[in-house]
Amino acid sequence: TNVSAVVLPLVAALGLASCGARLGSGSGPIEVSGSSTVAPITTLVAREGGFDVTVEAEVQALVAAAEDALGGVDVLINNAGLGGQVRLTDMTDQQWSSVLDITLTGTMRMTRAMLPYMEKRGAGAIVNNASVLGWRAQKEQAHYAAAKAGVMALTRCSALEAAESGVRINAVAPSIALHDFLKK
Repeated sequence: TNVSAVVLPLVAALGLASCGARLGSGSGPIEVSGSSTVAPITTLVAREGGFDVTVEAEVQALVAAAEDALGGVDVLINNAGLGGQVRLTDMTDQQWSSVLDITLTGTMRMTRAMLPYMEKRGAGAIVNNASVLGWRAQKEQAHYAAAKAGVMALTRCSALEAAESGVRINAVAPSIALHDFLKK
């Protein structure tokens, strides 16, 4: 059975949904409609002036606005992340902190903000974008790898807590995906 899902994506999920991506769930496939889902979300984010996952008030405001405007969010895809290449001995505290705050703590903030709404409904899915670097070493990637390993641990722990309410939390761990931002 196909059902229409309201998805609150970050970055890449918009492209997936606009192509008619199908997300699998334990109860069958969920059809993500590009025309009915992406337009309200992009309008909402634009109306809210964008948002910053490092600012708790902005995360809370976006999640509340999405719940209100869309009548509930069924799927949250956490895809905000920051990387960069720098040797650990050359890395500044600011470089380390920025990557962890956006990539790991931003994922936690979005999950923490959305989870009460999903738990109240007794359903929902959160998908966190981790990386193979969360378990595989690569030079000049200590901050990014640490953040993605943290996303994996956050996913496992929060999944155990959310399962009691019927909310699924999983992670994907892709390898490098070449896109325009990386080509710069």
